[in-house]
Amino acid sequence: MPRGIIRLLLVLAVGLGAAPIRAQDSLPRAEVGRTTLTIEVDGVLDDDAWADAPLLGPLRQKEPIENGEPSERTEVRLVHDGETLYIGVRAYDREPEKLVAKQMRRDGSLQSDDRVSVMIGPFGDRRNGFFFSTNPNAARLDGISEDNQVLRNEWDGIWFAASAIDAEGWTTEIAIPFKTLPFDPRASHWDFQLLRSVRRRNELLQWASPLQNANFIDLSRAGRLTGITGIDQGLGLDVVPGAKVNYADRKIRGTRGAEVEPSLDVFKRLSPSVTAALTLNPDFTDAPVDARQVNLSRFALFFPETRDFFLQDAGIFDFGDLRERNGMPFFSRRVGLGERGQVVDIHAGAKVTGRVGPVNFGVLSAQQEAYDGIRSKNLSVARAKWNVLEESYVGFIATHGDPLSNGSNTLGGADFLYRTTRALGDQTFEVFGWGQKSHTPGLSGESHAYGGRIAWPNDRWNGRVVYTEIADAFDPALGFVNRSDIRQYEGDLRRRFRPSDSFIRTVDVFLGGRVVTDRGNHLESIQVDGTAFTITNQDGDFVSLRGQGRTEVLSAPFRVYPGIVLPADRYGFGTGLIEVGTANSRPVAVTASWSMGTFFSGTIRTVATTVELRPSRMLFASIQFEQNQVDLPEGAFTTRIARVDVNFAFTPDLSWDNRIQWDDLTDSLGWNSRLRWIVVPGSELSLVFNQGMDTSDGNFQRLSTDVTAKVAWTFRF
Repeated sequence: MPRGIIRLLLVLAVGLGAAPIRAQDSLPRAEVGRTTLTIEVDGVLDDDAWADAPLLGPLRQKEPIENGEPSERTEVRLVHDGETLYIGVRAYDREPEKLVAKQMRRDGSLQSDDRVSVMIGPFGDRRNGFFFSTNPNAARLDGISEDNQVLRNEWDGIWFAASAIDAEGWTTEIAIPFKTLPFDPRASHWDFQLLRSVRRRNELLQWASPLQNANFIDLSRAGRLTGITGIDQGLGLDVVPGAKVNYADRKIRGTRGAEVEPSLDVFKRLSPSVTAALTLNPDFTDAPVDARQVNLSRFALFFPETRDFFLQDAGIFDFGDLRERNGMPFFSRRVGLGERGQVVDIHAGAKVTGRVGPVNFGVLSAQQEAYDGIRSKNLSVARAKWNVLEESYVGFIATHGDPLSNGSNTLGGADFLYRTTRALGDQTFEVFGWGQKSHTPGLSGESHAYGGRIAWPNDRWNGRVVYTEIADAFDPALGFVNRSDIRQYEGDLRRRFRPSDSFIRTVDVFLGGRVVTDRGNHLESIQVDGTAFTITNQDGDFVSLRGQGRTEVLSAPFRVYPGIVLPADRYGFGTGLIEVGTANSRPVAVTASWSMGTFFSGTIRTVATTVELRPSRMLFASIQFEQNQVDLPEGAFTTRIARVDVNFAFTPDLSWDNRIQWDDLTDSLGWNSRLRWIVVPGSELSLVFNQGMDTSDGNFQRLSTDVTAKVAWTFRF
C-alpha cells in the first residue's frame, strides 16, 4: 500500500486531531426491565408488565431536519422475561386517520408506510445485528446486517408483532424470542437503534445519532441496552421437518408425473453465538423467480440468490466488497444450478456460522447430485473475519469444488477493511483491499485477482476510487467472473445539497467513470456517467437528468442480437436520459424514464415505466415495461420486457403473490403464483403454481406446468 495512504489512515484514525470526537459514552443508553408477568402480544399496551417497564429516551428528527424536534411524540418501552425481549411502542399521532399503512404481507417493503424499525446487536461489537420492522397493520419485515455495510432482508427469524390504531395514534408490540437470536454471553450490553417513520410528512425519527450522514443499520452509531442478563435459549435446537407434493407436466419434453419428497432442516446452537445447520433433500420450490433482464452487453448478467438455505447468514461469506460484481470468489448460485440454469438436486448441505470472540466465521458444504455426465460433487466454502480496531477487519476465504465439470478447483483469498465513522469528526472513511488465487489443474495462464477501494461514503459528499485486476486464468468455479484478463479503474463523486426552508429536500449531482484495459494496457472500454441533477421534493417525488458516454473496442465480432453481428472495431457512443417518479407512499406511484442516443454503429431509444398501485392494505399491484429500439447498419431490432405483480394479503400471515413475465427475445410468458399461510411463525403451508407458455406465433401454447404443495413445521427445544 502506498506510504501516503498509510499516513492518511493514521491521521484519520485519530480524527485529524479534532477535539473531541464522538465518544461512545455520549451515545444513549437504556435499561431493559425484567418481568415475571405475562405479556399478550395483541398490539395494545395494557398488560401490567408495561406499567413498570423503563422508558427509552426521546426520539429526534433525522429527516427532514437533522436532530430536529419531532412532529409527533413517541414512547418506547423494553422488557424481557428471560425467554423473550418485548418492545412496546406508543406512536402518538394527532391525525390517526392520515396514517399510511398499505402493506400487510410478510416480508413486503414497508418504505411507503408509517413504521417502527429496530436494529439489535446482541454481540455488542457495534458491527453486526438484526433488523425488525412493523407497521400499523402488523406486517413483519426482518433482516440481518453484517459489518454495518448491507442489510439482507432475506433472513427470516421467528418473532411476533401486533399493532392497533386508536384515537391517539397507533401502538405496536414486538416479541423476539432469545432462541431466535445468537448472542455473546460475555457482552455487557447489546447495541440498539430504533426508528419511526411518519410517512405522510416523509419524516424519520431516530433514537441514537439522528444524523443524515448515519445509515440506520450502522451499529457503530447505535445506543446501548443493559439489563439483558439471565436469558435462556433452551437447548438451542430447531427441527424443521417438511414435505412437498409436486405435479409437473412438461410438454416440450413429453414428460409428466407426480412425486412426493420429504425434507429436513436442523438448526443447533453449539454455543449462544455459534449455529450449526443441516439440510437433507432441501426443496426450493417456493423461492422467488428471477426477474427477467435484457442483456445488450458482451458480458453475462448477474442474478441474485433467492434460496433460503443459502441466504441465511449469507453476509458472512461476502468478500472484498465484491457483492454482485465481477471477481466474486463465492457465489452460492453455482451450487444446485447447471451451466444452462437447470436445477440440480442437492442431497444434503451443512453450515456452521457464528462468532467466537473477535472472529466471525462460516463454513458451508453441499453434496450436489450427478447430472449430464458430471458426477456427484462436494462443494465447500470457508470464511473467517477477525475484527480489528473499532470498525475494521482482516479476512480469509477458501473454496473447493467445481460444479460444472468432473475436474477439481480450489481458491484462496484474503481481504481487509479499514473503516472509521470518526473521520473529520463524524464522517465515514473506508479502505478495502483484497487478493485471490485460484487453482484449476490443466488450466494454463496466470490465476490471480486483486483490487482495492478507497471511499468517502457520506451524505453531502460521497466518492470512491476503485482498482481491479483479474488475470486470464483466474477461475473461481464457485464464484462469479464475467470478464477476465483485465485491469479496471473506477471513480465517482456525488454531491448532495439540502436546501433549507424549501419544498425541495435534496439535489444530487454526480460524475463517475470507468476505464477497462487488458493486462497489456490496451483499451477495451471507457464509460463516463453524469447526473446534471436529481431533485427530490419533501414528499419523495423526483426528477433526474443523466447522460452516459462510452467507448467500446471490439477485438472480435459481437453478436448483439440473434442474426445481428457487429464487426471488430472501435466504437464511441452515448445516451441522454430523463427520469421522473412519484413517492411510493401515494396510492398510485409512477416512475418513467426516456433515453435516446447512439449505440455502437447506430442509435437506441429506450422507454421504461413502472406503475405501482396501493389501493388498500390487502392489495398491491405493479406493472413494469421496458422497450429498447435499436437501429444499426447491421440490422434493426426491438426488445421488450413486461412484468406484472399482483399480491393479495388477507392477513399478515396469509398472502397470495403472483408474477407474470414476458419478453419478446424468448417469446415466452411465465406465471409464478404462490399462496403462503404462516400458521405460526416458523411453520407454514404453501401452494406454488408455475406456468410457462410459448407466444412466438401469436397464440399461447403451453410449455410446462408445475404445481407444488409444501409444508414445513418448526419444533423448538
